[in-house]
Amino acid sequence: MSSLRGRLRRAAALVALVIAFATGSLAVAQSGESLARIVTPVRDQTLRGNVTIQGSAISPVFSRYELAYAQEPDLANWIVIGGAVQPVQSGMLGVWNTRPLPDGKYALRLQVFGTDGSLNETIVRNLTLANADTSPTPAVAAVITDTTATGVGVVAEVQTARNLLQIAIATIAQFPDAFMRGARLAILGFLAFGAYLVLKKAVLFAIQRLTQRPMDYGK
Repeated sequence: MSSLRGRLRRAAALVALVIAFATGSLAVAQSGESLARIVTPVRDQTLRGNVTIQGSAISPVFSRYELAYAQEPDLANWIVIGGAVQPVQSGMLGVWNTRPLPDGKYALRLQVFGTDGSLNETIVRNLTLANADTSPTPAVAAVITDTTATGVGVVAEVQTARNLLQIAIATIAQFPDAFMRGARLAILGFLAFGAYLVLKKAVLFAIQRLTQRPMDYGK
């Protein structure tokens, strides 16, 4: 009895696994057809920066899909840029970063591989990369304006430095006159102080003489 229950549980688990696999991987291909389709970008389109690749990659024996690009007109060397092991129906297949590539004509390829060795692919031709043309004219004008403003600021700083230098020269030129004026003031101060000391001693001497009593030598 317990053995029968174990078998039933294993069978239920197997059925659930098959249903989940069919729902997640093969439900998109119920028609039994393999499909490798790129919806965007389209032929003759101009591309810049990060390009989102939309389309479908499905198969009843789906294994994986792969995205690659090659430079026109030679399509012998394909460079893989992405892929997945889950099918995609009318969704995002990947993102193509075109910034590191030189501008020019390219082709984009989608390949869908099956577990039975089958291969389906589609190629979008004549895609133009134009990353060098992404700088808008207003931005260039802004840079020129900023450069001009910087030049004006430098000229103003030079003029300010020149004015400060002229002031310093004029101040140094006035040093002799200022020194003489200071020397004269110092001499006058010393003379005034000396006169004050002399006058003070004279006054004290006069006061002392006036207040001194005459000496009595006897009669």
